[in-house]
Amino acid sequence: MLERIKEAGVVGAGGAGFPAHIKANCQVELVIVNGAECEPLLRVDQLLMVHEAQQLIRGLKALMQITKAGKGIIALKKKYQDAIATLRKHLQGDDIDLFLLDDYYPAGDEHVLVYEVTGKVILQGGLPLQAGCLVQNVETVINIARALDGQPVTDKYLTVGGVFGSRQTVKVPIGTTYATIFEALGLTETKGLAAVSGGPMMGSAVTDWSTPVTKTTKGILLFPEDHPLIQKKRLSMTEVFRQAKVVCVQCCYCTDLCPRYLLGHHLQPHLIMRGLKYSLADIEATPSVFLCTECGLCEQYACIFGLSPRMVNRQLKKEFAQSGVQPKPAGKSTTPSPMQGFRKVPVKRLISRLGISQYDQPAPFSDIELRPSEVYLPLKQHAGVPAEPVVRPGQQVVKGQVVAKAPEGKLGAAIHTSISGVVKKVEELIIIKAQGNGGGYR
Repeated sequence: MLERIKEAGVVGAGGAGFPAHIKANCQVELVIVNGAECEPLLRVDQLLMVHEAQQLIRGLKALMQITKAGKGIIALKKKYQDAIATLRKHLQGDDIDLFLLDDYYPAGDEHVLVYEVTGKVILQGGLPLQAGCLVQNVETVINIARALDGQPVTDKYLTVGGVFGSRQTVKVPIGTTYATIFEALGLTETKGLAAVSGGPMMGSAVTDWSTPVTKTTKGILLFPEDHPLIQKKRLSMTEVFRQAKVVCVQCCYCTDLCPRYLLGHHLQPHLIMRGLKYSLADIEATPSVFLCTECGLCEQYACIFGLSPRMVNRQLKKEFAQSGVQPKPAGKSTTPSPMQGFRKVPVKRLISRLGISQYDQPAPFSDIELRPSEVYLPLKQHAGVPAEPVVRPGQQVVKGQVVAKAPEGKLGAAIHTSISGVVKKVEELIIIKAQGNGGGYR
């Protein structure tokens, strides 16, 4: 079963894209399906839990068999009433239960989710495995079920929303460009707009519509270029550091609301911000940047001046890694803050703070079938090292065929072509041009 998952190229569908066959190669007590989907405006997982409930349950049972887990949990928010009703209909008599979460951010953080479901705190710097748990995203589990039938990962579900008039959740071939998606959904004028790839909290700003969808793309959200959300995501690190040094008043709100700090982890963003004014080598708090999950609450909700501890932490991680500083081993057991249960940020308030309340609308599944004339397949769509091409320019390929594999003995995942056609280019990405009926949509 693990070999089939590996051959299908299954990776985490919403985060860093960790290869599923490696993550599932363990023994645990409990498998948790993460259906929280806490990023505002995204609708993919909540819809998949309705429309692909049987495949989700089948994939979860497979993971339970692989890991010898005695129980499975599908954790989702109480507000997902359609998903709850559908799943309960299919779960009668199984060793699988639902766990209902309140509507707060970031309920889908692995450490937070494990604590909510089990009451166990994962060691800081540790993994759910240390709490006897395996956590997988909804779409990932569905892809695992399909992999066991020999179906590789060739398509991606994502929500197209924001200022887009007809907000929809679509299924597209991996490698489809943003421009192709916009055209298929009737968006012809994008001047003055920028996109967020992913969710508004953790996603990145994009203005190049030739950007392709990858295995980890969860959403494309369009906003005016002058929207504060876009402006903040476009700040240079020079400006981020300058603002932090000049403006931070050490109010501690970023720490007070940090989900990992509230779980008892030794992450205090305000001390890291203080460290920017002095020699980082002298600040004991700076190595804790590796504990930051970059959820964005500090910059988008907590800071009264709109500073970005998240971006500071991200940059310091890169600088530490380049200088050879490694994350500390998982620490000793910690005790959650007594305020942990009282500092959960409601998603509705978060959406209001982000200035995107008018875009918080349903995004139902679209029946449009995209047939891109070309797909662009990056060799790195997953955690680890880039895949190595196994095709050459001019070669004919059919949908589902392997076009790149992970190097032997390295962390990575296989990549399959999402359309049939001819390999046009093989470099840092593989371009495949469709033949026959390729191009367009219906």
